[in-house]
Amino acid sequence: MVGHQIRVGKYHFCAIPVRGYINVSEITTGSRVFNFPINVEMMLVTESKEGAISLFQKIGESLKNIINSDDNFDLKLKMMRKTAIERLGEMPPIEDYDSTWLFAEESDVLN
Repeated sequence: MVGHQIRVGKYHFCAIPVRGYINVSEITTGSRVFNFPINVEMMLVTESKEGAISLFQKIGESLKNIINSDDNFDLKLKMMRKTAIERLGEMPPIEDYDSTWLFAEESDVLN
């Protein structure tokens, strides 16, 4: 998946486009916070960098409202992290992935 990071204060989220909406998840747990519905017009607007940033700012405002309206947001995040670790274990280290061989005319990598 390819996503975009959105930071709201001390919180980090990932916005991943899916058919008809953008899935917004908390970054350390992968727990969905909400789905942001998008239509064809919004998809066309996000074809430019400026349009995409404008949409992410709207999503950020929605996230800010969610955070500010919940007195226990930190506690909920803590519980989401605990559940994610119980179900999936600790997050593995991030690894660099070299995909340049995919587009090379000749490669020593066997499929």
